[in-house]
Amino acid sequence: MNKQAKHLIAELKLIIGFLGEKSQFNWWESNFLSSSSTAYLMPTYPRTILLAQYHGVSEAALAVHDRFIGTGINYHLYRLPDSIEREVASAVQELSSGESLHSTLSSQETALNRLAELASQELAKDGPVNIGSFSDADLEQLIKSSAGYYLSAFTQGITCYPFMKGANNAT
Repeated sequence: MNKQAKHLIAELKLIIGFLGEKSQFNWWESNFLSSSSTAYLMPTYPRTILLAQYHGVSEAALAVHDRFIGTGINYHLYRLPDSIEREVASAVQELSSGESLHSTLSSQETALNRLAELASQELAKDGPVNIGSFSDADLEQLIKSSAGYYLSAFTQGITCYPFMKGANNAT
């Protein structure tokens, strides 16, 4: 996976994770990306605070997605193949030194604006949405499409969980 794709997935997981938290759109019961969380985690994880927040919000989002989509052969933004998840986690650490990501996660408005820049245009419906079959070659476009569904859902005030069918699960 190229560096651009890793950084895109990492940024989207953080933005959507932030927007889904209870202080924003309340899709999951966490506040890992809030300023109070930062103050709480700083003494324990001074050099890897964003990575700790990333893992926390990802687990919260994963549990909710899995409840609606199920587990098994399907993939979604918070459940990708292990090799991709490892690469994305390392990309989060690379992104943590930049100030732009921190400012993006400072408010609902800035996060939605950045999400709109990264997402393709989609029209969400409430609940799980199959966006196609998982493919390494098409992953970046599938992730942008997924981001479009999240953006549409946030702006419509609904919940939407885009997912990709696994290679052996085309039905």
